[in-house]
Amino acid sequence: MTRVIFATLFFFGTLSSIVWAGDPAQDNDTAVRDAVSRSLPFLEKEGVAWMDGHGCMSCHHVPFLLWSHRSAQAQGFTVDSQKLAEWDEWTRKDSLANRILFRLRSYDLGRPEAATLPLAVKDKLKPLIARPFQAEAEFLAELTPLLTEDEMKSHRATVLKISERTVDIFDRVGGGLEALGPLLIASQGTASVLTQPEFRDGVIDLMSQIQLADGSWTTGGQFAGMRRWTLPTAYQTTTMWTTLALASYDTPDLKRSASIQKAIAYQRQQTPNPDNREWLAMRLLFEHQFGSAETVAKLRQQLLDVRNGDGVWGWEKGVPSDALTTGLAIYVLAKVRAGDDSSVFRDARKWLLASQQSDGSWLTPAKNFTKSTDPERLRVRDEIYHYWGTAWVAIGLLETLGKSGS
Repeated sequence: MTRVIFATLFFFGTLSSIVWAGDPAQDNDTAVRDAVSRSLPFLEKEGVAWMDGHGCMSCHHVPFLLWSHRSAQAQGFTVDSQKLAEWDEWTRKDSLANRILFRLRSYDLGRPEAATLPLAVKDKLKPLIARPFQAEAEFLAELTPLLTEDEMKSHRATVLKISERTVDIFDRVGGGLEALGPLLIASQGTASVLTQPEFRDGVIDLMSQIQLADGSWTTGGQFAGMRRWTLPTAYQTTTMWTTLALASYDTPDLKRSASIQKAIAYQRQQTPNPDNREWLAMRLLFEHQFGSAETVAKLRQQLLDVRNGDGVWGWEKGVPSDALTTGLAIYVLAKVRAGDDSSVFRDARKWLLASQQSDGSWLTPAKNFTKSTDPERLRVRDEIYHYWGTAWVAIGLLETLGKSGS
C-alpha cells in the first residue's frame, strides 16, 4: 500500500513539474533557468554533430554553441569546462587553417581572367590545384619552379589574380566574419584560448586587413545566401557585428582604433532599414556602444513598436514571429537597458516558454528568412535555423534573468 501511495505521489509530482515547466503563465527566473537547462543538451548534441559531420564552424553552429554555454556558465549553470576547452581548441585550429590567401581551383583555369594563359602554362599549374597558401610568398615559392622565366614575367599577375581568395570566401577569413565576430564577443573576458594573442590579435589584424576603403566589411557568401537580405542591409549588419567585436577588446592598438572609426563613419552615412528587425536590433546595440543616449532611446522604441500582435518579433516586416529574432531582440534590449523593459521581457519569456519543444529546442522556420522555395534546400536550412534560433533564445533568456520583475 505504501508503495502505491508513493508511486501515485511521484507520478503526480512529476506530472505537475512537467505542466509547470510548460505553463506559459510561469515566466519567473526559475522557469527560465529550467528552459535554458533543457536547451543546453540539444545545443551540445547538434553543435558537436555539426563539427564532426561538416568540419567547419559556420556562422550558425559552433560560435553559438560556445556563446550559449559561456553565457550559461556565467549565470551559474554547470557547464563541463573540459568540453568547453575542447570546443575552443577545435574552433581555434579550424579558424587558423582557414586563413587562406591563395588557392587555385580547377575551374579558375576556365575563368575569363585566365583566357590569356596558354594551354601549356595551364597544364604546368595543375600541381598547385586545391593547395592552400596563407601568404603570397608561399604561393610564389611553389609557382616559380613550375614556369620558365619568360612565363613568370608574362603570366605571374594573372595566375595570382585567379588564385587569390576574395574577402567574401569563408576560408579567406578564418571561417567568415559572421563567425569570428560572435566568437570574439562571446569569449572576451574568459580564459579561452580564443582570447589569447595568437588567435585574438590575429583575428583583429585580419579584420583590419580586409576592411574595405569605405569602412565596411563584405558579407560572407553563406550569410548573404541564408537570408532574404538586400545587399546594403547585409553589408551594414556585417559591419556592425565586426565593429562591435573589435570594440569588445580595449587593448591599445592604433590599427584597431582606426578600423573602428572608419566603420562608424561608414555606418553613419547609410540608409536605415528598420523593416529588417535584425538590422534594427544590431543598430541599437551599435549605437549603445558608439552613439548618443537620444539615438539609443529612439531605436529602442522602434524595436518595441515593431513587435507583432503576440508581443514578440518576426525577422522582417510582415513575417510571423520567430524564436531567433525574439531571442536576439531580448538579448539586445537587456544589454542596452535604455528603459524599463520588464513587461517586454515577461511577454517574450511567456511566448518562448510556451513554444519550447520537448527536446529543449525552439523551432525557427527557414522560410521566414530565406528566398529559397526549393523543398530540399528549405529542409537543410530548417535544421540550421532550428539550431540558430535555439541558441539565440538561450542567450537572450539568460540576459533577462533578474530583469523581468517576475
